[in-house]
Amino acid sequence: MTEGTTLQIERLIDASREAVFAVWTTRAAMESWYQDGDGWVVRVTDLDVRAGGRYRVEFGPPGERPFVESGVYLEVDPPSRLVMTETIEGVDSPWTDTRVTVELRDEGGKTRLVLLHEGFPSAHECDLAAGGWPGFLDRIERIVRAGAS
Repeated sequence: MTEGTTLQIERLIDASREAVFAVWTTRAAMESWYQDGDGWVVRVTDLDVRAGGRYRVEFGPPGERPFVESGVYLEVDPPSRLVMTETIEGVDSPWTDTRVTVELRDEGGKTRLVLLHEGFPSAHECDLAAGGWPGFLDRIERIVRAGAS
């Protein structure tokens, strides 16, 4: 659901909160779920998962200038909550210091993931993110399921 400059997505994942949290906070998993296209190159160049720590991810088609996403972790509460800023460069409509909140709630042995992405400069950027997040969440879910098997 998008509303102006705020996006909220919910997903029920058949895995523990700990497993889902790990996919958001480990280099190898992040390099897998940032694969937004066949053969894309992904590098997590900075990952300091603590309040005040930074992250930086470069991703995109090989041979092209990568998209760069970076930010600061504002809250880290394993396995329940992650809050971070997000700045993205290399896209037609970049954004700076949006806020991403990921809440993980136990729901009968599964995990209810609630993602809130807010502070976009306009509805256009919010719509771009609304088009991208479902693919990222699909890959996150596949990675978690593969780890559980």
